[in-house]
Amino acid sequence: MKYDVLVWGAGRIGYAAAYDLVNNGYKVIVADLSEDALRNIGDKLGVETVKVSPDYSWLDDFKGKIEVISSSLPGPVAFKSVEAGLSKGFNMVDATSLTGEDPRKLNDVVAGKDVYAVLYAGVAPGMTQVLAGAVYRELGGLDKLDLYCGGIPQDPEGKPLRTNITWSPIGYLGMYVRKSRKVVNGEIVYVDPLEDVGTVVFPGEGEYEYFLSDGLRSLLFNFKDVPNMAEYSPRWKGHADQVRLIRELGFLSKEPIEVGGCMVRPIEVAAKVIDKQLTKDPRDKVLTMAVGYKANRFVRYINIEYYDEKTGLTAMQRTTGFNLSRFTMMALDGDLVRDTGLNYPEEFGLDEGLFNKYVQHMKKVDIEFKREEGTIK
Repeated sequence: MKYDVLVWGAGRIGYAAAYDLVNNGYKVIVADLSEDALRNIGDKLGVETVKVSPDYSWLDDFKGKIEVISSSLPGPVAFKSVEAGLSKGFNMVDATSLTGEDPRKLNDVVAGKDVYAVLYAGVAPGMTQVLAGAVYRELGGLDKLDLYCGGIPQDPEGKPLRTNITWSPIGYLGMYVRKSRKVVNGEIVYVDPLEDVGTVVFPGEGEYEYFLSDGLRSLLFNFKDVPNMAEYSPRWKGHADQVRLIRELGFLSKEPIEVGGCMVRPIEVAAKVIDKQLTKDPRDKVLTMAVGYKANRFVRYINIEYYDEKTGLTAMQRTTGFNLSRFTMMALDGDLVRDTGLNYPEEFGLDEGLFNKYVQHMKKVDIEFKREEGTIK
């Protein structure tokens, strides 16, 4: 049996990607370690599934049988998994942020191979980078780039941390632990995310709090000529103070401690607890904005998505999973920056033709962008 796409990861994001691919007639098989996750996605989408091992040997069974792997794996294993897929000769479209790894390491993996990879094919990084490429192209370069993207509950009242979680809990908490990178006067600096906070207004939505997040990724080397860049995560006001408290109490520590004769990492325990407490209300929204500045001009793209009552897909599933599925479709159509080697999302924004195709793809899943421009007074 041959397939168009192997969706690697049957979690929230993989489910959304498979949903879109299957509904558009692609032949899909879903791979995961979890029988429960595979049973859920198989029953709901009527898609073929395969339980796999964590050692990557199972990939050999699919050589010559799939066109591309569309992956959305947890951060701790994402880089090694993409590396394994490419080293075995598979085309890859990956939504995961590859944690803190430098994606350029994969250049050695793909060298001499007739394979491609689309990296950061999610929402942030991903969609934010595409929009960054567009504002860079439209302004003919940038003096400053500010990116904003965050998933929050539609109603924060009564929710601990004034949030809900619609993606990986361990990935969510990890945002507050590691230092985040930004570019200041041409230099990359590392900053405690909870020490770089402020407020931002989303037109039509109101004012939100933000903190620095580590989402620039490939922009750090592809946009070296931009002297000031940062990515921020919007949250409801009051969120940062609550997270700062649990961090100071040690609940986000990765250092093992002994509890009842067992060694546990507090952040892993916290992730399990909040997975139960903060996933009860799936009604979320995702706020995204890319703002580029050049001299006295600015261009910005805005997108705001909400939980879909009809499909039951969260806004985070839709924005991340549908970016993954649509980048996968573009790859299958040959709409890539380069047919072999690594493709980065900002490059799709820099290319007007590819950007227009991307915008049309997203429009088909009801994700649209509002563009505004003006002068800075």
